[in-house]
Amino acid sequence: MQYSLRKKFIVYIMPLAAILVSCSTYYQPASVAYEKVQVKPAAGTSKEMQQMLEPYSATVGQSMKKVIGQMGEVHEKALPQSRLGNLMTDAVKAEATRLYGVPVDVAFINYGGIRVNQMLPGDVHLGNVYELMPFDNLLIIQRLPGTVFKEMMDNIAKRNGWPASGITYTIKDKKAVDIMIGGQPFDISKTYVVANSDYVANGGDDMEMLKAIRQENKGYLLRDALIKYFSAFAERGEKINGPAETRIKYAD
Repeated sequence: MQYSLRKKFIVYIMPLAAILVSCSTYYQPASVAYEKVQVKPAAGTSKEMQQMLEPYSATVGQSMKKVIGQMGEVHEKALPQSRLGNLMTDAVKAEATRLYGVPVDVAFINYGGIRVNQMLPGDVHLGNVYELMPFDNLLIIQRLPGTVFKEMMDNIAKRNGWPASGITYTIKDKKAVDIMIGGQPFDISKTYVVANSDYVANGGDDMEMLKAIRQENKGYLLRDALIKYFSAFAERGEKINGPAETRIKYAD
C-alpha cells in the first residue's frame, strides 16, 4: 500500500498539536509548495523528518509520562457494556453538562472509538488517555426528537450496544427496548439532550439520522473531557473507578 508524503507527515505531527499549541511563537507561511512523493515499505525512515521532530520528541515524551491519577481496579472494554464504558461515558456526560451549561440526558461513546481493551490498576499517565482515545473527536451535544433518538438506539442495538451514561435498556431482536432515561421511561414525544462525538453526529458508524440535527460545538475534545474527569479523582484524593452497574443487557 502506498501513502502520500502529506498523509505520513500528518501522522507524525498531529499528536504534537495539543502539546505545542501553547507556544507563544507564531509563524505565518509566506508560500506553500507541494512535491509528489511515493512512499513505499522499502523507503526506510526519513532522516530529515527525524531531525525536524527531534527537538519536540523529548518534550512530548515527557508530557505523556505525567501521572493524572490512579486506576483503582481493572476496567475492561466489552459488549454490550463494561465498566470502562461506564467510566468514559460518565466523563462525557459530566463534562458536556459543565461545558454547555444544560442538563445532558444521555451520553454515548461509539464502541470502536475506545482503542484499548483494558486499563489496569496503578498510575494513569497522560499518554494512557491518548492511547484510550487517540482521535481528535469533539464533544458535542444535540437535541434529539424522540423519534430520532429511538432510531439511533435501534441502530446501536443492531451493533450489540454502545457504552452509555444516563440510560438503561435491553437489546431484544436487535432493537432497544425497556429504555429508561434518567430513571424515567423513554417518551417518544420528548426531546432529549444527547452528548456525543462530532464523528457520530456527522453520520459516522452509519448514524445518518443524526446528520440533519443541529450540533452545539465548542471545539472541546472528547479526550480532554476524559483527562479532566480522571484528574478530578486525584484532586479528591480518590482512585479512578467507574460504576460496576449494569446499564445495557441482552434479553433472556
